[in-house]
Amino acid sequence: MRMLTTRRAAGLAMALGATGAAILTARQIIPTAETLLADPGPPVPAPTPKPNVYVDEDGRSLVAVTTSPDPAAGARRAIELLGGLDRIGIAGRRVLIKPNANSGYPAPASTSPAVLEAVIQLAQDHGAREVIVGELSGPPWHDTTAEMARNGLLDVVENNGARFIDFRYDRWVTVPLGAGARRFTTVSIPRSVYEAEVLIGVPALKTHFLAGYSLSVKLWFGAIHPRHRLATHVTGALGEALAELNLPFWPDLLVLDGSQALIAGGPKRGEAARTDLFLASGDRIALDVCGVAVLASFGRWAPVREVGPWQQPQIRTAIALGLGAADPAAARLVPDPAPRDSATLARWLEVMRGGTGIAHG
Repeated sequence: MRMLTTRRAAGLAMALGATGAAILTARQIIPTAETLLADPGPPVPAPTPKPNVYVDEDGRSLVAVTTSPDPAAGARRAIELLGGLDRIGIAGRRVLIKPNANSGYPAPASTSPAVLEAVIQLAQDHGAREVIVGELSGPPWHDTTAEMARNGLLDVVENNGARFIDFRYDRWVTVPLGAGARRFTTVSIPRSVYEAEVLIGVPALKTHFLAGYSLSVKLWFGAIHPRHRLATHVTGALGEALAELNLPFWPDLLVLDGSQALIAGGPKRGEAARTDLFLASGDRIALDVCGVAVLASFGRWAPVREVGPWQQPQIRTAIALGLGAADPAAARLVPDPAPRDSATLARWLEVMRGGTGIAHG
């Protein structure tokens, strides 16, 4: 690690502002500076948008819905209902899986170890050449490896023969965001993500004290250079900025871990509830509006209770950018015909249909 000079420390204090600099301890300021000052990397072409392969014969984005008290079984079943991994052609390809591990707090603040393990094993069973799990936790002074060890996800990666990448130590590349972005012209992302042949996101189901909620759009904020993450928080339009920062990411599959949910507070601590719910989709917007409807149904968090799923800033901006379903008619729910708990499934289907207007069949 290179030494932090007085000039660099002063520059960091200016970047964070008086309040932010005051909360940093001597132990935190060096890793914070090293992280924020990391080389953003060379410019590269924007990734080619990938089509959603999980659609029906009418082109509607599918959202598979199941319930289970067993997180691993629930995740596997949701992927099976969606159409399985064969649709995205994993065999012989490098797969990168991005869980939610913003901190070392366990599920529902993070993706549950059982769900991550199920997704890793499915990718391996389908012939992936390599499975990588990547993350960059919370504030810039966080040690992602330590946070992943605390929440149990690092053990899952190591015990299943996958490779873990702390994005802080990855090489970065700088990607243009295109004419649709209003807040940033470029953003730096990890080279491992940019070069991944298959990209799978495994978000948690939770509210967030700044963003309102954290689902699959917010998930990719954990693959953004810390300098841009800091800048995003001072845009004054966090939801819109989060959607714009999704432009370099075209996930092939999203698996929502709703084994539990944070229904107020978050992203680290808050009021938790058991939900036993698992969703899978190739469409981040369709999946997120369903997740928001579920969180809103508890009535415990004003940002999701008072603003409908399709009116959320993250969703409205993502629609404008062409990142997924534009309205309820562009998506369809695929409920489990043989759930472990039919009453729980019926409850969540009603919540999602009523909250989003998306039909099932």
